[in-house]
Amino acid sequence: MPNFVYFLIAGAFGSLAKDIVQDNKLVLPNKVDNELVLGFIGSMIVGAFVGWAVDSSPLTALLSGYVGASAIKHLLPSQNNK
Repeated sequence: MPNFVYFLIAGAFGSLAKDIVQDNKLVLPNKVDNELVLGFIGSMIVGAFVGWAVDSSPLTALLSGYVGASAIKHLLPSQNNK
């Protein structure tokens, strides 16, 4: 099995843990007003990529899956249309 699969699984565990701890529910992908909301899949992809790119560690992938989407959301500028 390729190494990236291990990072994807570790990122998925981190993402699932974040959704369950933070929201007390699992957010599945859905479509809202012609936009695709990825739910836990977005954090899983971020966690897998960071774990692979930074130091090739499944532990980094797990932790990045937990905090990855939140960190990206807070680093990017917000769009306030008022």
